[in-house]
Order: sequence, then structure tokens, then C-alpha cells
Amino acid sequence: MKKKVLWISIIINIIFLAQLILVSFKYRETLLQKWIKRKHSADIVMFGDSHTANGEWSFLIEGNSVLRMGYGGHSSSQLSSLIPLTIEYKPKYVFILCGGNDIGYKNFSVKEVMSNFKFMADTLKKNNLKPVFQKLLYQHNSLKYNRSIDSINFHLTNYCLKEKIDLIDIGAGMYDSTGLKANLTNDKCHLNKKGYKIWSAIINNFLKDREKEE
Repeated sequence: MKKKVLWISIIINIIFLAQLILVSFKYRETLLQKWIKRKHSADIVMFGDSHTANGEWSFLIEGNSVLRMGYGGHSSSQLSSLIPLTIEYKPKYVFILCGGNDIGYKNFSVKEVMSNFKFMADTLKKNNLKPVFQKLLYQHNSLKYNRSIDSINFHLTNYCLKEKIDLIDIGAGMYDSTGLKANLTNDKCHLNKKGYKIWSAIINNFLKDREKEE
């Protein structure tokens, strides 16, 4: 009887441990984000809209503690008011991607988007942080939207060249004649895991290149 109770206890403990491991794995990004916020320190901040919010950056970016500050549905104006929140973590780089949500507004203006980008960059530089802008992403089969993206990216590129701010093209390898490749998105707009692997590989290469230069 004692042996039977012992074995039942062991089996229950094994099941509990297995469930704990599964839950920890499923919510690993959330748990790591809470830990980073608690210690108020991060090597990198990923800052932007839903594209940023949906990435498991702690596991996509190699060898760095990464704080995810993604806000789904936010415009560049809304995000510019949140950029000061990155300062307290004292990251080495703040990767910025936003502006796509602005296109859906009636009063959409590339000039206003650029004004918000400038505010973000100036705020970070004043606090000795390095902004890294990322070119905005196309959608799949959305010609009108993608033309607006081209316009923003054109002005963003010129601005970064003039101000000597790092700019990376995260869309490299993600496009075909339809815009964003169909196999990289589940809803024609947001990236799936394949898309995030391409994006994170570009960031990892950028960081490796910067390490070589230092």
C-alpha cells in the first residue's frame, strides 16, 4: 500500500513538473519581459507598433537582454509621446518601427510622421541613446498602402543620411511583386514566425557589424 501511494505521489509530481515546464515555455517571453522591467535595465529596446509587439525578441536577438515596447494600433504620434519611457532602461540601441498605422488616418501626412520620427531621435540622442530606425514594411497585395510606405521610407532614408542615424532595411528578402510575400504573413499585414526570423537575422547581423567596428 505504501509503495502504491509513493508511486502515485511520484507520478503526480512528474505530471505537475511537466505542466510547469510547458507553461514556462509557452510564456517564456512574457516572464523574461517582466524580469527585464523589474531590473530596469536592457541592452536593446524594440520600440514600435504591433509589428514589434508580436515578436519574441528575447529569443530572436542573440546575446542581449531585449525589452519589447510594442503598442498595437498606435500611430507615430502616439508612440512619440511614449519614447521617453525607453530612457530609464539605458539601452545601447533603441530600434524603432512605426508609421504604418498613420496611413489609415484621414489626415495622414508624411510630413507629420517625419516630425514624430525627428522627435523620437532627438529625445534619444539628448539622453545619449542610439536610435536605429527600420524601414516600414509593405503589406501583401496592397498597392495603395505600399505606395505610402515608399513615400515614408524615402523621406526616412534621406533624414537618416543627413543626421547620420542608423537605418536598416528589415524588408530585404521579404518582398516579391505582390509586396510582402504571402508565405511570411497570415493576414496580409503582420509577420508570421518565418517573417520574424528574417527580421531578427537582419538585426543580429547589424549588431555583429557594430561590434566589429568598436
